[in-house]
This record gives sequence, structure tokens and C-alpha cells, in this order.
Amino acid sequence: MTPRPDSPSHPPLRQRLTAVFGRIGRRLFSGWTGRLISVLFLLSTLGVIAQILLNNWDTLATFQWQLRPIWLLAILLFFLIDLLVATWAWHLLVASLANYHNFRRSAKICWYANLARRIPTPVWYIAGRAVMYEQVGVSKLTISLLSTLELIFFFMSGLVTTLLTLPFWVIPPQLRAGTTQVWLLLPLLLLSLLLVHPRVLETLWRRLRPGATLQPLRWQTTITWLGYYMLAWVFGALVMYSAINLLTPLPLSKLIPVIGIWSLAGSISLAGSLTISLIGVREISLTLLLATLIPAPVALIVAILMRLIWLTGETLSALASLKL
Repeated sequence: MTPRPDSPSHPPLRQRLTAVFGRIGRRLFSGWTGRLISVLFLLSTLGVIAQILLNNWDTLATFQWQLRPIWLLAILLFFLIDLLVATWAWHLLVASLANYHNFRRSAKICWYANLARRIPTPVWYIAGRAVMYEQVGVSKLTISLLSTLELIFFFMSGLVTTLLTLPFWVIPPQLRAGTTQVWLLLPLLLLSLLLVHPRVLETLWRRLRPGATLQPLRWQTTITWLGYYMLAWVFGALVMYSAINLLTPLPLSKLIPVIGIWSLAGSISLAGSLTISLIGVREISLTLLLATLIPAPVALIVAILMRLIWLTGETLSALASLKL
């Protein structure tokens, strides 16, 4: 029996889908199409801001405003530091696991991709990063995996930050039942540190990227990454502390609980899907948690204000990335 000639080999389905996704992404994020999408993302951000203001206008209009403008400078300063710390942490991941060391370019891509955060789910945000990094020689799969790893580090660092600040929270009597088991914090903290064990990360990375070169990871490396992401939570909380003091005085002794509240609300938000709803998971969590420190109406306004600060900051940083 005459053997049949070998049929042409076809690439795996994952590679074909990746190739199609890459072609679509390149068309969307380059040329006039990319500029048009950037404008649409900017307009959608402004639309979200306007929608938030309109749907909460009654609360905003009836609030007894006693603004202290000096805190606006603190908000700006801490937001800029928070942005740079988070960007540097991302740069460390890319430099270590993708061998790409251009911080300026990484910052440009990272900030520009923030425009896609207005779309529900992180898929388009990650896709935008992946397509832009492909143009400088880093594969889309690598950047997609690193973006997922970044979300994991953000979640875990938020959990660790929350656990470290929890003993300093002043819990109302009606919520105090069942909170005396402080000893549970230690095993939870150890579990969080175990999940960033360098051998665990190294094994996962080698299985997902078998052909990629990777320097052996050490505790010093992964703990440094975790530390930078924890620092990002702290500076984000300083933005919120400044926003609270913009509206009503809050003593410095409440700063540590504010850090815990911010990191906990952010971790809860990351555990679910990203949303562009008017009051999303993070806003609901912030309102409920901040109500233990400040009056409930002020807590709601602070949650709304933090959403507006982040929308505005991410939009301005995306515009600034065009000059990098």
C-alpha cells in the first residue's frame, strides 16, 4: 500500500488564535484606527465621569462643602508617586521575566494602555499592552502572562497590607463579634508569602514559557516585587487620606486604618471583574468600610471622588505617555 504523502502541518489552535488576535490588535492600535480608538477611549472616560456626577448629583449638591484646597496638592503628589511606584514594579517584572529593560518605553506602554481600563474586564487592557510590546520585540503571550502575574501580585500585596493594618482598626461594637481570633492573621500572612515563593513562580513560568530564558529567582527578588506593590497600595491610600481631609478633617492616627481599608477594597475589586458601573465593587466596599471612620454621606462622596481621581489621573497619564 502506497503511503499517503504527508499532509501540511497546521499550527496548534492556540497559535492560530494568537496570530489572528495579533493581526486584529495591530490594526486597532496602530495608524488612524489607533488614534480613533484613543479618542473614543478618552471620550468614554469623560462620559463615565459625567455619568458619575449626574447620578450622584443630589448627594453632591446637598453636602455641606468645606473644602481645604491645600489637600489637592497632596492628592496630586501622592497620585504621581503611586503611579511611578506601580510602573516601576511592572518594569521589574518585565525586566526579570521578559528581559526587556527599557523603563521609559515600559512606562509609555503601561500609561497609554490605561485608556483601555474603561472597558469591562481586563482583557482589552492586557491586549493593548501585549500588542504594543510586540512592536518592541516582546511576545504577546509573555506580556499577557506578566499582566496576569501583576494582577496576582496586586491582589496578594493588598491582602498582606490589609492583614498588617487590621490590628490597628477600630471596629464598632456591633461588628466586633468574632474578630478576637487575631492569631488567624499569621497563618494567612504566611500563606500569602508562600504563594510568591520563587520556586513556585519559576516552575509556573518554565511550564508556560518553556523556550524562554530565565535567571533563577530568589526570595530577594519576589519579596522586592511584593514590597513595591504594597508600597503602591500605601501611596494610593495616602491619596484617599488626602481626599478625606479635603472634605473633612481626619487625624493622622487614622492613617493606618485608611491604608487597610483602601487595600482591602482594592483586593475585593480585583477578586471580581473590573467594571465601569457608576458605583462598582470598590466604591461599595469603600463606602461601607469608610463609614466606620467618617459619616456615611462623606464616605460615599470620598468613594465617588476616588473614582474621579483615578479616572482623571489615568487619562492624563495616558496623554503624557504620548510625549515619552
